[in-house]
Amino acid sequence: MAMFETTSDTLAYLLQVAWRRRFLAFIPVLLLPPLALVAATLAPQRYEARMTLLVQEPSKLNPILNDIAVNPNLKERISALIALAHSEVVLGRVLEDMGRVGPSTDPRDKENMVRNLSAAVNIQLVGNDIIEMRLRALDPTSPSITLEALSKRFIERVVSPERTAVEDSERFLKGQMDERRVALDRAERAYSDFKSANADKLPAIYNSTVTRLAQLDQQIEQKEMDLGTADATLQDLRRRLATTNPLIGRIEESIVQVSADLASLRSRYTDQHSEVQAASRRLERLESERQHLLSSARDIESTDLDRLWNLAAGVTQGGSGDSSDTRTAPLLVSQLQKLQEAQAKKVGLEKEVEQLKAASVMLQRDIASFGPIEAQQQSLDRAVKTAQDNYDTLAKRYEMARVTGALGQFEAPERVKTLEPPANPATKVTPGYFLYVLAGIAAGLALGGALAGAAELLDNRLRRPQDFARVLGVPIIARIPRIDPVPRAA
Repeated sequence: MAMFETTSDTLAYLLQVAWRRRFLAFIPVLLLPPLALVAATLAPQRYEARMTLLVQEPSKLNPILNDIAVNPNLKERISALIALAHSEVVLGRVLEDMGRVGPSTDPRDKENMVRNLSAAVNIQLVGNDIIEMRLRALDPTSPSITLEALSKRFIERVVSPERTAVEDSERFLKGQMDERRVALDRAERAYSDFKSANADKLPAIYNSTVTRLAQLDQQIEQKEMDLGTADATLQDLRRRLATTNPLIGRIEESIVQVSADLASLRSRYTDQHSEVQAASRRLERLESERQHLLSSARDIESTDLDRLWNLAAGVTQGGSGDSSDTRTAPLLVSQLQKLQEAQAKKVGLEKEVEQLKAASVMLQRDIASFGPIEAQQQSLDRAVKTAQDNYDTLAKRYEMARVTGALGQFEAPERVKTLEPPANPATKVTPGYFLYVLAGIAAGLALGGALAGAAELLDNRLRRPQDFARVLGVPIIARIPRIDPVPRAA
């Protein structure tokens, strides 16, 4: 289309085109409205059912139990829920619930029915917790039935994450509790075995062990003192017993006899007399022998004891005893009895000291091992406490999950409410005849205008001065008006 200098020229040109193409423009206006009436008569009638659901949050139902309730998060999930409601997962179940499909249904037929039902369903969120569901169909009764079945499956999907989460939590926590129970039993059994194996070395008895060791040290010290006293007593008895030697007795008798003789000789002679000197030397020799026997007295062995016991019983070895041996026997018996008592006491004290020292060594070894045993006990104790804490924590969470599941089941009837059930029969939504006629008139005007415009654009005849100037390339100087022919005279 050529450009014009003014708007009036454009409007004038459009009016010229409309008048020139008036028949082509108005024929569709005359034809399409009757065709729209025919289409309205032949078009199938459509009906729409509508229902609204209220999905409430647990905090609104019972604020006291808000800590253990699970919110549906409807605003965040509505897009996914709508997509799921249009899928075969939900709509296939709806068709099965209504008996329209079964195991023997052709998959392609089922797919077509699901596709048609998905196109007829419209779901949207109104506000924060109201869901509006619409369904269109060709008969007035089926939309309400289908919408009821769809709402049940949709409500299941709304509350299923909460229910599934609670059930999965219970199942998971139950499995974890069983594992932690086994771990706790194993830790307690290891701790019990350790305490049984080290019952006398546990840190709990450390103080008592130290006290026992101190007491043992005191007892060892006391017993060693008693042992020293017993040994001194035994040595004294041995020395005394050694003095009861018959040889020493005879030497003493000889000393007495020689002393008497020396006194008698001195009364008669001077000290330089040979007999006096001989008696003096014999006396010195006897005293020296007696001193040597006393100073070199050795331990009395079993043979000596047997000999002394025989002597004490009046039985001499190598011949019969004289009167001095007989007088010595009662003294030997008492001394031998004391010697045996002293030896028995010494042996007993030695055994006691030995046993006490062995017990002290064991206690010292136990005290030295308290450090590693205490570290191992603390490690086992921590393991038991950790396992116990883990088990108690899981047990509390498991009980909380069970309470949450029970709360969900208790609140289920109040969580999702039907505010507006679908009407039966459904409301007719097909446009009336008047709308069809208006649509036909509008379509006729549009089609006529399009046909007129197309005809004008395809017509290459020159009608306006601007067309001539554009084609010839020279300006228009004058315009010859149309001259009607003069009629001839008859």
